[in-house]
Order: sequence, then structure tokens, then C-alpha cells
Amino acid sequence: MGINYVDSVVVYNRYVTGLREEEQYFGTRFDLVRIELTEGANKQKSGLEDASACVVKVPKSSWKKPYLPPKVWEKLTTEEMLESFTLNKGSDFFVIVEKDDFNIHADLPVGLVESKDYQAQGYEGYFDYVKAKYGYAFGVDTVDVYTVIPRFEIGGR
Repeated sequence: MGINYVDSVVVYNRYVTGLREEEQYFGTRFDLVRIELTEGANKQKSGLEDASACVVKVPKSSWKKPYLPPKVWEKLTTEEMLESFTLNKGSDFFVIVEKDDFNIHADLPVGLVESKDYQAQGYEGYFDYVKAKYGYAFGVDTVDVYTVIPRFEIGGR
């Protein structure tokens, strides 16, 4: 894709089951992405206190499974969710798992993760566990799609 596309992230898509309302996450790993920690620059540029702190540039060549819009993805079966990914502002999150510049090398699960397993350990859920144990976890707050050079840019804070 280009210079500095050497990092990796895991994006977790949040899903709440029907009657039991149990929180689940579906993790998808993306390698050869570019991560920019941009909180100061974004705050200065936008003047907003809640500007994105991190931007991940994910070229289409890094997708190992198809993207589906959030409203389509949430209607799938568990098996179908495992075979695709989405990007949903306000409910999904991503974690930096490989970034040599910051000596980040984290081994996080992909596939289905049950939040209740982490609630039993005293955390509010899986997202809180990841933030506490690994850091560099960001809630998705912006999603930009580019078509000339096909990629997503995911902002998080």
C-alpha cells in the first residue's frame, strides 16, 4: 500500500444477543495497516476536546474477509458474523496489537469473544478488560471510506 503500512490491529464488532442481552465481540485482525496516534494534532486542528486520538488506515488489500454495513451485519447468524466484519461508530472498538515503534506486541483473540467471561473476572466487559490489561484500545468514533486508493480510515478515542 505505501510507506509505514507495517502495523496490526484487531477490530472488535459488538453484538448484543436477543433475549439474554449478552454482549459479544467478533474480532478481526488486520495486518499491514498504518497507525497514527494523532490526539494532539486533531484537537488543535478541529478545536474539539473529543477529537480522535488514533487513526488506523486499513487498505483493502489487508481485508481477509468481506465488509458489510452495520445494519446488514447485525442481522446475520453467528457463523456469518465470523465470516465478515463491519465498522460501527459508538459500539465497536479496535486495539493496536503490533507496532514496533512503541514496542507493542499483544496476542489478542480473534473470532467470538464473550464479555460475560470477563465480567466474571471483575471487569465491566471485554472492552474494559482490554483497556486495563493492554492499553491502546480505542472506541470507534469515525469511519471514512476512500475509493481512489481503496481503504478505510478508522478514528478512535
